[in-house]
Amino acid sequence: MKTIKKTSLLLLAALFLILGGCATNTKDNNTTNSKKEKQVLNLAADSEMDTMDTTISTTNFTPMNNVFEGLISYDLSGKLIGGNAKELPEVSEDGLVYTFDIREEANWSNGTPVTAADYLYAWKRMVDPANGSGYAYLFSGILKNAEEILAGDKNIDELGVEAIGDKTLKVTLEQPVPYFLDLLTIPSYFPQNEAFVTEQKENYGLDAELTIYNGPFTLSDWTAAKGDSWKYIKNDAYWDKDSVKLEEINTQIVKEVGTGINLYESGQLDSIKLSGNFVPQYKNNEDFKTTNKAWIYYLELNQEVPELANKNIRKALMLSIDRQTFTENVLQDGSEPIFGHVPQGLAKNPETDKDFREDAGDIGSFDVEEAQKSWNEGLKELNKDEITLELTTSDSEDSKKLAEFIQSEYQKNLPGITIKVRQMPDNSRLDNVKKGEYQMATTYWLADFADPINFIERFDTEINRGNYSFTDVDQLIEESNQQFNDLSTRWKTMIQAEKSALGEHYVDVPIYQTAEPYLEKSYVKDIYRPVFGSRSFKYAYVDSSK
Repeated sequence: MKTIKKTSLLLLAALFLILGGCATNTKDNNTTNSKKEKQVLNLAADSEMDTMDTTISTTNFTPMNNVFEGLISYDLSGKLIGGNAKELPEVSEDGLVYTFDIREEANWSNGTPVTAADYLYAWKRMVDPANGSGYAYLFSGILKNAEEILAGDKNIDELGVEAIGDKTLKVTLEQPVPYFLDLLTIPSYFPQNEAFVTEQKENYGLDAELTIYNGPFTLSDWTAAKGDSWKYIKNDAYWDKDSVKLEEINTQIVKEVGTGINLYESGQLDSIKLSGNFVPQYKNNEDFKTTNKAWIYYLELNQEVPELANKNIRKALMLSIDRQTFTENVLQDGSEPIFGHVPQGLAKNPETDKDFREDAGDIGSFDVEEAQKSWNEGLKELNKDEITLELTTSDSEDSKKLAEFIQSEYQKNLPGITIKVRQMPDNSRLDNVKKGEYQMATTYWLADFADPINFIERFDTEINRGNYSFTDVDQLIEESNQQFNDLSTRWKTMIQAEKSALGEHYVDVPIYQTAEPYLEKSYVKDIYRPVFGSRSFKYAYVDSSK
């Protein structure tokens, strides 16, 4: 059974183009006090929305997550619950067939019912090769026949999804996928109303009035042509409208943090994300908060480079970086050191509810003495006294900081090493890494679904960008994808795969798990901020007693 492959990194960055929050030490002015009595929030967004068509968009996941809803959703604690589906589905013994019963009260914002046919239509649009959907790969190798349909080898009607009457959806998978329900929370798997989409033709999703909604909110005052602001309005047609407390969310594009802070201080914003030098400036503010993200930075090592093909050299590189100093004294944004690939908060043990990172533990440490021992052994094996390596990095602020820190740590802790830093735009860096035209490179990976395999499969021979192949790692990854009916064993297999790749072969060097720093006014309550995925305002409210 083949491992499900991931082919796009930059697209997934769209999962984190989400709304942030801001606050300061100043007292709220009269405008804010009067606004607090109403269930209204004023928020900032990072970028414009180009479309609300879930088939096309690769960047607008937070807005889509709040105006649409899929079969499955998350509650405020992050637990999977029924969304449009009445409850979690019935699953066949072999893990291939899922049967969903759609709520009778699930409706679109124009009053028409949400039906199984709406999912059938939307998913077929996603895998139709003519549409070129950016997230179609999330269906390939997952829904039965999706891969062949995308390749043009099978007809779209052969997709493994069937509407049984108006309110029952039967889904057949290509192979057991333990994280399938998590995938259903991504907008690419949301429904579309065929009659409405067809009526709007190419204009569908380009205007608030040319879009139909089935989520907690509807959009207002927005067009793609002039998309620098919009409103979320409570959707009275939503099946769970009684859980939605906010009546309105006013949103405007704020690209500069300084601008956002000024808007906050004047009472025009309730929240804003922080970055750069603003993080240490506001770190002691009582409203300063951080949220861990399922996004790790690590050092890619190209094992086609003779020096990096040496395991002792790779081990020395793993052990000679003081990650704690980097996150605490350089980034200062709540990011945490990481000694593994699977980030904290992504997934929990199916039996014990223990976090994967806690179960797996730290793989490696900061140990200069042990690093130098391995370094000297590696130099001896290579018959060299010194090594020069090129470190490729992007030209973003955080990437520059990371590259400079790595350069300093290696040249300080490993006698005889010289690190030359090459900076370039991130797209160019990624292209070079994909082509293998690098020696070492700072890189990152962020979750596109909440399962450890999404990170661990990066070690697979066919996927990794370090040009290595270790049979034991490949075998463990393959085994984990065959253990759907024994989730406890699968969990242990994934832990062993990570330990083998990083603790025995030292295939790359994990550095840190990112965090999102923000400031938020005390009266803003229960915005759902998951480690993975988009923020939700369904449960949010304004506490006017604060």
